[in-house]
Amino acid sequence: MKKRRLKMEDRIKSILLSTMLPMALLIAFLLVAIARYVVQYDQLSENLAVSSEFNIHFKDDLDLGMYYIAIGSEDSSYLTEVMGLVEEAENTIEKLKDNTYNKDSRSSLKHLEAYLSNLKKRMKQLTDTEEYDTRMEYMDSNIRILTSLIVQEMQNYIYTESMYLVRVESALTRHVYILVGSVALMTVLGLGVLMHRSFRFSHNISDPVHRILSNVKEVGLGNFDIAEVQADDIEIEELDVGIRRMAGKLQGLLENVKKEEEMKHLMQLQLLQAQVNPHFLYNTLDTIVWLIEGGQYDDAVEMISSLSVFFRTSLSKGNDIIPLSEEKRHTLSYLEIQQTRYRDILEFEIRIPDEFDKIMVPKLTLQPLAENALYHGIKNKRGGGRIVIEGFDDGDSLILRVSDNGQGMTRERLQEIQKAIRTGERAGFGLSAVAERIRLYYGPGYGMEISSEEGKGTVIELRLAKKITAVQ
Repeated sequence: MKKRRLKMEDRIKSILLSTMLPMALLIAFLLVAIARYVVQYDQLSENLAVSSEFNIHFKDDLDLGMYYIAIGSEDSSYLTEVMGLVEEAENTIEKLKDNTYNKDSRSSLKHLEAYLSNLKKRMKQLTDTEEYDTRMEYMDSNIRILTSLIVQEMQNYIYTESMYLVRVESALTRHVYILVGSVALMTVLGLGVLMHRSFRFSHNISDPVHRILSNVKEVGLGNFDIAEVQADDIEIEELDVGIRRMAGKLQGLLENVKKEEEMKHLMQLQLLQAQVNPHFLYNTLDTIVWLIEGGQYDDAVEMISSLSVFFRTSLSKGNDIIPLSEEKRHTLSYLEIQQTRYRDILEFEIRIPDEFDKIMVPKLTLQPLAENALYHGIKNKRGGGRIVIEGFDDGDSLILRVSDNGQGMTRERLQEIQKAIRTGERAGFGLSAVAERIRLYYGPGYGMEISSEEGKGTVIELRLAKKITAVQ
């Protein structure tokens, strides 16, 4: 299954969310719990404050007011005052009910409501009683007992709320400790996870970037066959694709430029090699004239025929790749013409099997070597000389050898020629041009080798492929 690739921005968001979100949720949950306990704590504190104030003043004020009513005071303000106390107590109970959640405390509030309701009835009965003794007895046996029960029940309420407050405070403290500990733990874990994922994220970016940079350096060195860089981020993947596409286009452009340069250079070589040495033509024509003037008509006709074959092969209908048979014929016509001129010093032999005749070779491959053997080997030697041209089968290769027993070369001159053949320098155009054309047509592994010994002769060996594959 192919790994899902994300944008860097999305990956960074994913790292932050996966690290911070659990911490934020836990902290939010603990804060909500603490806020809930804080609200309960505030409500309990307010309940205790209200109930404590009620507990302090209620019994004394109400008992005193009812006492004055019981003894027959005519001041009506006492009745209004004690009734106001009861109503105030009822309002207080209602207020406490809104903020009381403990079961025992709510039960105390219900008892207080019942006691206050009963107190109001007893207070009305007391005010309706006319006899003094009966009122005083009613005061002691009902009013004071009810106010005592109310105060006692309120104390129970205060105690219950106080115990509940202690539990809430304990839970609040515990949650605060849990919050602090959780925040510390989550911070450590979050930082650890964040660092791990950050380092991994950094590695997942830096490693592909380094490999892409290495590919760019390889492209700069001319190596366009660069490997694909696997990355988890879309941006880096697109960067790698762009660089590999650019490398491919650069490679194509350079190959096209190289091919164009090679073809241009090859055309220059072909043009130069196709140029007939004017001295050769002049000398050949002069020789034909001398033969005719000397009455040697058959020799003149034969020489003209050889010259015709020579030029016909040189043109080759504009083709630069010709069968080996035509190259043999071209070289033979050249040597026949030269043998007519140098019959006293030149002998030659071509021993290339007919089975190689259909092998395609670059034009002007053998003739320049024969010309070189004649002019730089045989002519400068006293006495006669011999040129032998041979062909050998060597697997997928064809070996063509041109040897002469001319004057040869000094070691220094041989090294100069060998260097020219390797580098393409113009040190003896005929040899270096042939060697360079072979390299351009056949590529590495094919070319020219030359050996020579002063006073003994020279051997030039060509290695050609039996099937030429270079683009013409």
